[in-house]
Amino acid sequence: MKPIYKFNNGRGATLCHLCRTIITTGKMTNDLYCDRCLKERIKTEEEFAALQKFHKQMDKEVHNNSGNLNM
Repeated sequence: MKPIYKFNNGRGATLCHLCRTIITTGKMTNDLYCDRCLKERIKTEEEFAALQKFHKQMDKEVHNNSGNLNM
């Protein structure tokens, strides 16, 4: 993904991909998200990873205990 760079009255500005606020003015940077959106994105990715781990564990337990179902 490329940073969003707009010509802010000739000075230039890098914008956040999510909330479109100005991250930096002047030279173009490689930042994609502002600090607030970056923290939220990291939190969401951690929650998603934890959920995937949980689903893998549950899937493993279901397959290991399939003989115990109709007791």
